[in-house]
Amino acid sequence: MSNVESPCLLLAVVDRNKHKRLEEILNEKHVRFQFLANAMGTAHSRILDVLGLSGTEKTIGLCILHRNKAQRAMISIMERMEMIRPGNGIVFTVPLTGTSKNVVQALESENRKYAERQVSHMEQAEINNEIKYGLVVAIVNKGFSENVMKAARESGVRGGTVLHVRQAAIEEASKFFGISLQPDKEMVLMIVGDVHKIELMQSINKVCGMRTDAHGMVISLPIDNCAGLTPVESY
Repeated sequence: MSNVESPCLLLAVVDRNKHKRLEEILNEKHVRFQFLANAMGTAHSRILDVLGLSGTEKTIGLCILHRNKAQRAMISIMERMEMIRPGNGIVFTVPLTGTSKNVVQALESENRKYAERQVSHMEQAEINNEIKYGLVVAIVNKGFSENVMKAARESGVRGGTVLHVRQAAIEEASKFFGISLQPDKEMVLMIVGDVHKIELMQSINKVCGMRTDAHGMVISLPIDNCAGLTPVESY
């Protein structure tokens, strides 16, 4: 069983025009370690219309905080941004296996100062889905994110979120893999049910793996809680 006091990473994906509301909620919850990044959604326009999303431009909020505080923050985000209705964004938590000592000390101090009562059973049930989810991350050369999503859609994934990143230590990585790599990358984030995770990763690796022109790699991370998805959806 997870330790309720352990730190975790909370991620929220919302339409970019709603980023101020997300930031307000995080500030009200005294979330000190928070970072916002611009990203792009990958869902087709017809899917966006069905889901009620205003566009493909997204904001990702990344926060480091204690698990009990993350649960309260998730509930506030879910309720105030109406994530009970799919299409208004998603929020989920990923367990951390380690972090720097000063971050731990700051979180412990903050947790004592802003100690809150435990989430009720009813509140906990609202943010826990019956189906366990995983976060699949594909990192490919710039321009290949649509290839990733084509493979993902064939595996039943409805959409994802794309971040533009740059690979460091490119020369060392090229020597390690024995191939020429480009520094400009696209990172595709997708949430899927655990039962479909392996199939999705195999499909992506087949068309965008390290030995393809995409020079991609695929990893997966566990998700504790997730709100904003129906049990049959991936995002």
